[in-house]
Amino acid sequence: MTTASTNTSRNGLKYTVEEIAFLDNLAEKISDREEMERISPYIAAGFQRTIGGIQSQIERRKGWFFK
Repeated sequence: MTTASTNTSRNGLKYTVEEIAFLDNLAEKISDREEMERISPYIAAGFQRTIGGIQSQIERRKGWFFK
């Protein structure tokens, strides 16, 4: 019997309405980059997204940009 691996990643897919609402609310609560870096791995795992993708979403909402 062969088991095919199933890719459950949602990377590259559009964010759902629920994910967008969650990220909007989360961005209001996060106060600095350190806090974002601590929490984003857990959010990424829950959303099946990359950590960088989640951090990028938060940075856009906060208006934080790398210089």
